[in-house]
Amino acid sequence: MLKLPKTLRKEFKKPLGNLYESLDLIQDEIREQLSDEKLVIGIGDVTTRTLVELGLTPQICIVDNLIERRPVQHNLDHTDNILYVENPPGVLTDELIELIESSIKTSTKDNPIIIVVDGEEDLAVLPAILNSPENTYILYGQPKEGVVLVNSTQAYDKALNYYNQLIKE
Repeated sequence: MLKLPKTLRKEFKKPLGNLYESLDLIQDEIREQLSDEKLVIGIGDVTTRTLVELGLTPQICIVDNLIERRPVQHNLDHTDNILYVENPPGVLTDELIELIESSIKTSTKDNPIIIVVDGEEDLAVLPAILNSPENTYILYGQPKEGVVLVNSTQAYDKALNYYNQLIKE
């Protein structure tokens, strides 16, 4: 298990990619990514639900059934391929990391995967970036600001730097 150190919490709240007020502003870019059969990963309940509602279904969705720490029912039903994992807040469990790695290898447009996290999915962006093919799009919500679009290739070095600062427990 890897834990986010207190010294990195403030830094990690900064977007790892480009911040947009709304997914509406980048719909065409995401649609093109999907039509080119390139990987798209949605992290977070609002972001993932909105992508699915817009017909921009990611091959991998990572949710925790919480929005701003409050329970939510989003009824994602675009696949029967739903996997469950425990991951407490502020950490990355080995199980979540392994599940993200295997999902990246096996998910497709016709076989999307939903990972439901019991706990918190906030740090999932790091193993998603580090294990994705070049130029994967990873989208996650930036609370009260919008959505962050991360290109895995462009964010790799920064994600690796953060990952290397996590404390092994």
